Amino acid sequence: MRGRIRIKTIGLNFYYGNVLALKDVNMEIEENRVTALIGPSGCGKTTFLRTLNRMNDLIPETRVKGKVLFDDQDIYQKNVDVVELRRKIGMVFQKSNPFPKSIFENVAYGPRLNGIK
Repeated sequence: MRGRIRIKTIGLNFYYGNVLALKDVNMEIEENRVTALIGPSGCGKTTFLRTLNRMNDLIPETRVKGKVLFDDQDIYQKNVDVVELRRKIGMVFQKSNPFPKSIFENVAYGPRLNGIK
């Protein structure tokens, strides 16, 4: 019995400049299931994960073709609130990845986004 599909990619291609990093990725990720991405270093695992919450938007000269659906909504539509999306699709980094700010500013960033002063 299959669970509800929460994330679906359709013909996903991702580019760093003119370099194709992900080619025609079609995948469904079910709710409440563990999904593992396995492969050698540099094969696109992290790039793929970053497309799921639009973290690649922060990298200059990148582009996405195809669709990434979260609860049947295309997350790359212009009207998507990226901050709200990232609240729902988090990412845990292998190594610490602070913003280029002070330690205090990095720790305070999340609560401030949620209206806590």
